[in-house]
Amino acid sequence: MRYTLSLAGLFLLIFVPLSAQYEDVPTFEDTLNVYADLFYIKEPLNLTLKFNLKEFGKTRRDEKYHPAELTCHVTDSFQVTHPVRVRARGKLRRDICTVPPYWLNIRYSGIEAEDLQDVVKMKVVTRCKLTAQFEYYVLREYLVYQLYNLLTDYSFNTRLVRIKYIDTGRKMKEAEDWGFLIEPNDKMAERNNAMIVDSDKLSIRTVNKEIMDKMAFFCYMIGQGDYSVTGQHNLRILALKEYGPTGFIPVPYDFDYVGLVDAIYAVPGEQLGITSVKERYYLGACRDKETHQRTINWLASYQDEMVELIMNFEYLPENEKLDMIDYLGSYFVDAERESFIDYKIDPTCR
Repeated sequence: MRYTLSLAGLFLLIFVPLSAQYEDVPTFEDTLNVYADLFYIKEPLNLTLKFNLKEFGKTRRDEKYHPAELTCHVTDSFQVTHPVRVRARGKLRRDICTVPPYWLNIRYSGIEAEDLQDVVKMKVVTRCKLTAQFEYYVLREYLVYQLYNLLTDYSFNTRLVRIKYIDTGRKMKEAEDWGFLIEPNDKMAERNNAMIVDSDKLSIRTVNKEIMDKMAFFCYMIGQGDYSVTGQHNLRILALKEYGPTGFIPVPYDFDYVGLVDAIYAVPGEQLGITSVKERYYLGACRDKETHQRTINWLASYQDEMVELIMNFEYLPENEKLDMIDYLGSYFVDAERESFIDYKIDPTCR
């Protein structure tokens, strides 16, 4: 049987320590040993993306794909390049960003990895503008996904990437940036033995109560006031394939507008009546105090782990990490107040 070295496998070898067995070119069998961990390995992928960034910027509002070359650097002496396509995505960031988030389309890349056979495209989040602070926004948003991974498997996995861009439209000008890949919808659902539900008829009353409450308090903690079950705005809805009492499961994504990231371009919805995304606004369902308190206690049990995750993240400056921890800490201090539910949760619950 003839095997072809897969892009997925190469992704996963990029920062995996190469032991004596990898002294030569990695074999197909070598890639299989690590390729299932694409969104679990914490070390960044080392990638180069070569395409016409100048043209991409001009047409970022169009539904247009641009041909590109994606190079995966396995070691200093071993790399593989595949043809891919990129297309801008998003709403506000598509309008304001020099390099908006984009789709990385791998359908015609010649990838023969079994795990990616049904994957057409993956989301990539990268730095919006070429300043240091916008680089920090990417890393902070990545950490928000990591924080939610701590709480539940009903969440999107992500993989940090270090990307070198080569702009064929500007005489091969190079720029290097942080970014991250977001687990494809279907892969997230498959991991949870579930399927994606596309329906505008669902509401906050039709999803699993316990999971909805936990998600709503997490979103309140991070300052996320921009999501809705109806219309699935910044949420995906899962239904488990096996029969059971779980019901529909909300899975949040797209965290660049949250207070924990605190992007300069992020503004709260006018209907909320707040002036900053750092002001928290509860969008969950109304429950009795005992139910709310159980959820508050559950989230508090993860406080130390969340702080540790942020502090151990080596790619973000110390002051940025401390700012994130201070913001989370302000929630936990507030949540311990006797009047917290009466004054912060009940007035805006749905």
